Amino acid sequence: MVNPSLPAATAATAPNPGNRALSHLPGEFTELKGGFDFRRLWHSLVERIWIVALCVLAGFFLALGYLARTPKLYQGHTVLEVEFQEPTLVTTEDSTARMRSTFLASQEALRTIEQNLTNQTLLARVIRSEGLAEDGGGALLGNQNIASRSKSNATPGAGPSPGPIETRSAVGVGTFTPLEEALGRALAGMVNPVIRRGTRLIDLYVTNGDPAMAQRLAEAVGREYIRNSIERRASLSEESLRYLLEEEERLKVNLQKSEAAVAEYKAKNPDALQLGGGTAATGSQQGSGAGAGGPRGGLVEDKLQELSSKLTAAKADQLRLEGELKQIEQAGENINALLAIPSISTAGLVTDAQRTVTQVEASIATLALRYKEKHPKMMAARAALAEAKEKLRQAAMAQPPILRNAIEQTKATEASLQGALQDQQGVAVALNRTAIGYQELARQAETDRALYESVLRQIKDTSLTKDVKTNAVSVIEHSPLSHSPVSPSPTKAIVLGLLGGLAVGFVFVLGADALDRSIKTVDHAEGAFGLPVFAAVPETTEEGTVTRLKRQSRAWGSSNYRVVVETPESPAAEAFRNLRAALSLLGPEVERKVSLFTSALPNEGKSFTSANYSLALAQQGYRVLLIDGDLRRPNMHRIFHFPEPAEKNNSGEDGASGVIDCLVGEADLSSAARPIPAGEIDVVTGKVAAEGNFLTATGGQLSVLAGGRRAPNPAEILAGPFFGQLVGESARLFDRVVIDSAPILAVSDTLLMMPYVQTVCIVLRAGKTPRQAVRRAISLLTSAGIRPAGLVLNRLRRSGGAGHYYYYAWHGYGADEGSYSRSYSSRSRSGHKDNGAS
Repeated sequence: MVNPSLPAATAATAPNPGNRALSHLPGEFTELKGGFDFRRLWHSLVERIWIVALCVLAGFFLALGYLARTPKLYQGHTVLEVEFQEPTLVTTEDSTARMRSTFLASQEALRTIEQNLTNQTLLARVIRSEGLAEDGGGALLGNQNIASRSKSNATPGAGPSPGPIETRSAVGVGTFTPLEEALGRALAGMVNPVIRRGTRLIDLYVTNGDPAMAQRLAEAVGREYIRNSIERRASLSEESLRYLLEEEERLKVNLQKSEAAVAEYKAKNPDALQLGGGTAATGSQQGSGAGAGGPRGGLVEDKLQELSSKLTAAKADQLRLEGELKQIEQAGENINALLAIPSISTAGLVTDAQRTVTQVEASIATLALRYKEKHPKMMAARAALAEAKEKLRQAAMAQPPILRNAIEQTKATEASLQGALQDQQGVAVALNRTAIGYQELARQAETDRALYESVLRQIKDTSLTKDVKTNAVSVIEHSPLSHSPVSPSPTKAIVLGLLGGLAVGFVFVLGADALDRSIKTVDHAEGAFGLPVFAAVPETTEEGTVTRLKRQSRAWGSSNYRVVVETPESPAAEAFRNLRAALSLLGPEVERKVSLFTSALPNEGKSFTSANYSLALAQQGYRVLLIDGDLRRPNMHRIFHFPEPAEKNNSGEDGASGVIDCLVGEADLSSAARPIPAGEIDVVTGKVAAEGNFLTATGGQLSVLAGGRRAPNPAEILAGPFFGQLVGESARLFDRVVIDSAPILAVSDTLLMMPYVQTVCIVLRAGKTPRQAVRRAISLLTSAGIRPAGLVLNRLRRSGGAGHYYYYAWHGYGADEGSYSRSYSSRSRSGHKDNGAS
């Protein structure tokens, strides 16, 4: 709002919430979100590279400690080959052998053998066969002794240790002591079988602290597995042979009983063979029973088949003759149609008559070549042909009665055959009951004989193969003596230690970066808040050279606050000149006369920024008023070496008037504002300007309105109309008004000043100010209808080189030419001489 008591000229320059600097007011502040910021991560990594270096160094020393403490292990290596089938000297058709060959050819067989190589029972056999339990496992385990360790770990007051443990396997019953069992479990951790991909080879690795022991164990494990497989096969063959011999005796008795029952039944029922009972007989019964009835069946069955065949043929003839009779009846006296019927055309009389007609026709054809139709011979031949055709017609017409007689004869034959078939079927039914019992006994005898013969073949095959000591697994490469340890590997341990340390360092850096909520770079600030960064001010404690004014200011007790004057060639001074240029481009000059610098939290550098920005404006030739608006903790009187306020000045001199005095009406602006001498503002002295013969900005003046004495109620004073009147009068008397305010989140004073300012800049401290605090401050300003013009990133670290302060200010640019430097006078003089000479 604008104070109505101000003059029109002043009101024109008074702050307006709707001006260009504050016109863009979003409804709610939102952070601009983007993708993953690799640049920020790289800066964090460079900033905390010492953490990564420490972690890598720690990983290196951990790897060295691991190498020093870990015992060296040597490796024995034996190669086993698995055949597709077990070698044998006798070819058999045993189904069990075929199934085993099929299993050996599969990948599951390789995995089964691989697992069996680490079987604890097998490894206990290795311990016993190699005698490794005799010294309590000392040779196997080095200095460790399982027997003594087991005694030391025994529970006090417990009973006696258990005796030998019986382990049942396919070979039989093997007795292993607890020590052998324990050594077998220890050996299981040393054995590592591996199947070679795409082959039928198994690499057997055994590791041990003694290279000779590793070689010995690798050979022993492979050898013991083959021996165990052969023993298991021999044991199974013996058990199978014993079982087959018992079965042979039992089946032989059953077969004798079955054959005796068949012979007894045949003796009691001799007619049973007539119905085919001999087809089921075996052995001697086939020669006596089946020989009388033929090779395929009995007499009754043969006769039934013969009668059935004759009856079928008679029915077929009857049907054929009846069909031809119907054709004759349909043809009537048509000789050609009658001759087309097979039964008539094949009759003897008809055939002779057709032959005679053919011969007469042939003679007529011969006579026609020599004689004419009226010749007597031709006429006699024509008469003979007519007579022959008449005989053919009479022969054809005489065949239907003959065909009817044949049909009657066929019907009579069919009836007789039907009666004979029925009689024979009755005989077969009568004999069927007798044949059923015989067939059952014959089948049982045949089954017993087949089982007996099968067992005899298996006994023969088992007897031939039980003593063959072959196995599908064989050793094709024996273990050499290892001369270098396989574990630990120094290269691998050190590389893993370094990589582990590097990974832990990266995790620490990423964790620290994720927990760090501060603003590090200009891009980070602009991306996080959506506001431009007008200037990036680096750390001033890292400045190197000291100028004339800085040496003078040390006599005044300054603390390097006025860098624009004290170190004008520094990057910090250049940053404030950038700030001056950036704010001058925000809009028309009438709309940017009153600027306010604030921060979200204390100790962000807002007073430092306000003072140097005011000095930069004064160096440009403006009449500038710097108002210390932080009424809670004013600092301008310390920066410009004013006396302390009246209530704190104990030296007896009067304290300087300030903002509070003007607001309460005890002092006016012209008397309270203290001008700063030109020598503390100008960068180039008059002597240098005269000798250099160049133009400088003239008329610049800086006045500072300090805080003055403390007020008990600063918020209530600022809430009244007096602060607006003070700002309006300042804008009328000065070209620029710069206000240093209190932190937004600390007190409400700054929000009360907002209606009277035109440009608001928020100062952030790089690497310290939390993002949440800045968002909260901007949100409070936005809710009050004020949008900050931009940000000033203060105390940006330069230790990372171009890492954090990249491309925003290139410190040292132009230093060799004497810009903003004491050496400029000599360089300018020499430059003038050169220009004159040229």
